[in-house]
Amino acid sequence: MAEVVLSVAHLKKSFGKRQIIKDITFDVMAGEVFGFLGPNGAGKTTTIRMLVGLAAADSGEIFIGGHSLKREFALAIRQVGCIVENPELYKFLTGRENLEQFARMSGQIPAGRIDEVAEFVELAHAIDDKVKTYSLGMRQRLGIAQALLHRPKLLILDEPTNGLDPAGIREMRQFIRRLAEQESLAVFISSHLLNEIEMMCDRVAIIQSGRVISVGEVKELMAQFADQVEWEFAGADLERGLACLARLPFVTEVWQTAEGKGKCRMDVEQISTANAALVEAGIQVRGIASKTVTLEDLFLSLTGEV
Repeated sequence: MAEVVLSVAHLKKSFGKRQIIKDITFDVMAGEVFGFLGPNGAGKTTTIRMLVGLAAADSGEIFIGGHSLKREFALAIRQVGCIVENPELYKFLTGRENLEQFARMSGQIPAGRIDEVAEFVELAHAIDDKVKTYSLGMRQRLGIAQALLHRPKLLILDEPTNGLDPAGIREMRQFIRRLAEQESLAVFISSHLLNEIEMMCDRVAIIQSGRVISVGEVKELMAQFADQVEWEFAGADLERGLACLARLPFVTEVWQTAEGKGKCRMDVEQISTANAALVEAGIQVRGIASKTVTLEDLFLSLTGEV
C-alpha cells in the first residue's frame, strides 16, 4: 500500500466571525497526483496556506511525512515543495543562479543537485540563460526545479497551468505526471479547471463553501453517474418508451426533458440492447443521442448547481 504523505483531518478556520474552512479531510499518497477542485472562493487558497504554515488552523490536524505540522513544524515543512500562483524568480539572474540562491537558503543541497533538477525539468539547455529570456512555461518549470531542490515528499502546486497556452498546458500536464510516477512524489494540485483535473489527476477532493463534499478516484467519482442517453420517440410513444426503459436492468433512472424527449442513465454500450427492447415493444424510436458524463457534470451535480 502506498505511503500516506499528506494527511489532513477536520481542518477548520475562521477569520473574525466568518468561518472560511468548515471541515476539510483527505489523504494524499506517494506517487499520485491529487486534485483539489472547487470554484473561486471555496477555500482552496486558505487550505493551502494552512498546509504550508502560512496560516494556523483553528482546529484539526495536518501530518506531512508522518510529522505533525503543529507540533513538529520544522520536520514537517521540510517535506514540502510549494509554488503558490507564479514562482518568484530573479529575472536578471540566470536559471542556475536562481537555483544557487535557493540552495543557499535551503542549506544541505549537494553540489550536483542543481544540474540534476535542471535536467529533470528539461531546462539543462537554458539553465545558464537569463530568466528574463524564459517563456512562462520555462519559468514555471524553473520554479518547480527550485521546489524540488531539497527532495521533498510533497509538491503543492496552486493553479499550475494558469496563463499557459494549450501546448504549454499539455507539456505541464505531462511533466506533473512524470514527477509523480518517476519520483514517487505526492503532487497536490489546486485548481478550478475541471478539464485539467480530469486529465491530470488520479484522485480528487471536491470542495465547496469550505467543506470537502466528495473524495475519490476520478473514474470512481464519475462512475457514480452513468452516461446519459436521450431518446426521441413518436409523440404517442413517449410514456410507453420511458416505462419500457425503466424496466431494463441496466437503466438506473429515466425522465422526460422539457423538449418532450426521454432521457435515462445507462451504460452506452447497452444502447443497441435497449433499442431492440423498445422496437420489440412496438415503440417508435426516431433518434438516439448519448452523452458521456464528465467531471464537470459530476461537479455540478455534487454541488447542487444543476
